[in-house]
Amino acid sequence: MPHMLDTMAGFETFARKAALETPFMRESVWKEKYEGAYPDVFEAFYATHGSPSGRAAIVRELARVRQKAEEAAPVVRDAIKTVEAGLPDLLALPAERTPLHVVMVGTFTTNAAVGRVNDELAVFHCLEWFQSAEGARILVAHETTHAWHELALGTPFPNDDAAWMAFSEGVAIAASRALFPGCPELDYFWYGHGEVENWLQWCTDNHQDLLAHFGASIDVPETVETYFGGGMIQGQWRVGFYLADQLVRSLDLPLPTLVSMSVDEGRAAIRRALSEGTEGLRTAGPH
Repeated sequence: MPHMLDTMAGFETFARKAALETPFMRESVWKEKYEGAYPDVFEAFYATHGSPSGRAAIVRELARVRQKAEEAAPVVRDAIKTVEAGLPDLLALPAERTPLHVVMVGTFTTNAAVGRVNDELAVFHCLEWFQSAEGARILVAHETTHAWHELALGTPFPNDDAAWMAFSEGVAIAASRALFPGCPELDYFWYGHGEVENWLQWCTDNHQDLLAHFGASIDVPETVETYFGGGMIQGQWRVGFYLADQLVRSLDLPLPTLVSMSVDEGRAAIRRALSEGTEGLRTAGPH
């Protein structure tokens, strides 16, 4: 069985008590009843990609968030079991040491993240972002791959290196595609979110320009945020994930080989792929 910490009982305790309160009072109830029940989880979550600044939005949208969480929780729990059953063999990694999976409602600041709860490597699965069952399964596979990849490396990922970010995100996309093949292609990047129907076509149409710009700016500190965070390229979000998929596919290496590479080897492989020319990347197929 996966190593799982399910906080939904605590969330439901909070939601029942807060449902008739004002939004201002709901935030106090959140801190007392939900964060107070899992202090180590929220300390670790806020230390990674979460933020307490999102509490106000969560409690303001409590009815909608509660409904999403109820719908998402069984899907995510089942997906964790499926992914943990298949991922060690897919990556050729020993299954003795596994990440902790935290099923939770976050604060609208990230859909999933890898961090540490006390000394345990943990995956935070944030149910308020749930869009579809298929998308949620892919997101669980994607983020869990990051955790297993970090376990294989034995060191935290550098979060300020665009070349490494492209490598690690490309590996996670490849693994999620292998675990859940045949899904709509957009779901491997957007996990069921709507209003992105033209995103993949735009990325494909601007393929060479994106690669050239990414390669030229790979050492600029802002590149990680621009391509993989909240920044935009010509009005498009998250285009780095498209490039990451294309670049890692171009390496034409099996997943066990990819996850065995060191940080220096991974980012060097991305730099070589960029420097050697990328005309054929657009038609590269999944491993």
